[in-house]
Amino acid sequence: MALTQLSTSELRARMASVLARLRRTKKPIYITRRGKAEAVLISVERYNALMDLLEDREDEHDAALGSRLQEERQAYKTGAGRDFEDFAAELESTHVPD
Repeated sequence: MALTQLSTSELRARMASVLARLRRTKKPIYITRRGKAEAVLISVERYNALMDLLEDREDEHDAALGSRLQEERQAYKTGAGRDFEDFAAELESTHVPD
């Protein structure tokens, strides 16, 4: 797959045609400044699909975290609990960034 790259000056000069191409091809367009990628243009449909995937992943993580916390509470009640710092460190190591 060939990457489409445009400089910021090309983007300014050809915005309407760039958006038409994006709509037509649905392929991302990389925007560069001084030869370095600065941003990516994607279709609204692709953006929404990516956000849905991210939200689903966050929901799964939240549900898993809730289950783990419940298990730890039960273990604590039965005297099989563990050190809070150890548990917190484990949670931190599996944290999904915001």
